[in-house]
Amino acid sequence: MGKYLVTGYPGTGKSSIAKELARRGRIAYDTEAMRGYMHAEDLQSGKRIPIPRPVPRGWFDTTGAYNWDILRVTTLLQKDDDVYICALADNQESFYDAFDKIFLLLLDEPLLQHRIELRTTTDYGKEHDEMADILLMHRRFESSLLNAGAIPINVQKSLHDVVEEIIRLSP
Repeated sequence: MGKYLVTGYPGTGKSSIAKELARRGRIAYDTEAMRGYMHAEDLQSGKRIPIPRPVPRGWFDTTGAYNWDILRVTTLLQKDDDVYICALADNQESFYDAFDKIFLLLLDEPLLQHRIELRTTTDYGKEHDEMADILLMHRRFESSLLNAGAIPINVQKSLHDVVEEIIRLSP
């Protein structure tokens, strides 16, 4: 039993993993798909702002952050003894101590790009500038999480095998 963060960049399978964990009877949340759990904030003022469409190059580095609603995510974590949160939030680092384990979904860049191009759940990443930012931020993000002790999970295998590995590593 524990609290687990399953995180990775767009296209790594967070939503699919949350659905599969839930199908297997685990408590799993895809906070990116839950109304009111995620929002954009201005980096300077901290006020909520809309995410422009398409997202201009460098917007997440200079203008806005895509953050968890702190109260709502805290409540999710307190609600159950055994829970998986499958998401990516710019402020997730402030929650790292609340998780027993953090799983980092790893995918090489060509396959990441291919998955983003094919996905139908969102248009984010389909524009050239968005894709360029995703690929750049993806490298920095993976490196920082691995340095922080996240458990790497290769998602270039079947969803079944990925979820089996996550369950096996989260006793």
